[in-house]
Amino acid sequence: MGRFLNVGVIQMPVSHDTSENLQYIEDSVASLMAGFRRPELIVGVESISSFTPEPIPGSITEYFGKMAKKYGIYLIPGTICEKSDDLPEGKYYNTAPIFNPKGELIDYYRKMVPWRPVEDMVEPGKRYVVFDIPEKQTKIGVQICYDLNFPEISRNETLMGAEVLVKLTLDPQELYLLNRPIHFARALENQAFLVSTNGVGFHHSAHLYGHSMVIDPEGNLLWEAGETKSAAVITLDLDSVSRCREQGTMFIEHYLQHVRDYTLPMPFAENIKQAPLFQTLKKVPTTTKEYEKEMYSELLGNPIEEEINISAIKQNLIDFMEKRKE
Repeated sequence: MGRFLNVGVIQMPVSHDTSENLQYIEDSVASLMAGFRRPELIVGVESISSFTPEPIPGSITEYFGKMAKKYGIYLIPGTICEKSDDLPEGKYYNTAPIFNPKGELIDYYRKMVPWRPVEDMVEPGKRYVVFDIPEKQTKIGVQICYDLNFPEISRNETLMGAEVLVKLTLDPQELYLLNRPIHFARALENQAFLVSTNGVGFHHSAHLYGHSMVIDPEGNLLWEAGETKSAAVITLDLDSVSRCREQGTMFIEHYLQHVRDYTLPMPFAENIKQAPLFQTLKKVPTTTKEYEKEMYSELLGNPIEEEINISAIKQNLIDFMEKRKE
C-alpha cells in the first residue's frame, strides 16, 4: 500500500466580515467531510480576517482548533491578521495557523514577502515553516501568495523535507497569466506537489480569479478550479515524490540531487543589499501614495474611500463566537 494524502481545497469568496468567512469555511469543511473520499488535510485561502486582528492564539484559532478536532483532520483554514506585542501600533503579520487532528495549534506561518505597496501594514515573517503529518510519513511546507514568486522560499522548505508545498492566495484577475507558469516551475524544480488556493468574486476593488490548482512533482496539472466557488478533494500519491527525487523527473532530470552534487556559489546570500544590482536599482514604493507618485506624473480620477463598518464587523465576530459557545 502506498502513501496517499487526501487534500481538501476550499476556493471561496472573501468577505470583509470575518464571521461570514468563518461560517463559509465551517459549512465547506462539513460538506467535504460528508463525501465518500474524506480529506485528511483541508486548506483555505488568504485574508479571512482582515478587519479583526487578534493575537495567536486567540478566539479565531481556538475556533479552528475545535473544528480540526471535531473532524480529526489537519487544517490550514486561511490566513488571519495577527496582532503581536513585538510590532508597532497598526502593523500586523499575515499568518496561516496550522492545526493537527487533536485540535492543537502545531505551528503558524507568517508571510515572508508582503505584497507592496498594498500590504504596507504587514510586517514580513522571518521563519520557514514545514510541519509533519506523521501518519503519512510526510512533511508540508506552507507559504502565502506572493511568497511563491520567490524561489528561495519553496527551495528552503523543500530542503527541510517538504514533499507538498501549500500556498494560500488572494490574487486579482490581472495576475492570472503572469503567475500561472510560476506554479508549474515551483513544482518541477522542487519535485514536489504544489497545492495553490485562491479566492473568488470581488474583494475591495479587485476581482479574484480563482483557479486554485494542484500540480504533481512532474509538473502535471491534477486539478484546477474555475472562477466560481469550489471545493474538492484531490488524492496525492506521495510515493511519486520519492520516485522523482530518487530516479529523476520522467526518469531523466535529477534537479534536487544535483543541488547537492554541484557547488553553486551564492556570494550575496548573507548580504543581499551589497549586490551590484542593488547599487543602481531604485527601491520599490512601499505605500499606495508612494506608488502613485512614482508611477504617474498626473493621475486622472478621484480616489473613493471604501466605507467599511469595522465596528459592526468586530461585533459580528463576537456574536458569532458567542453562539458557538452555546
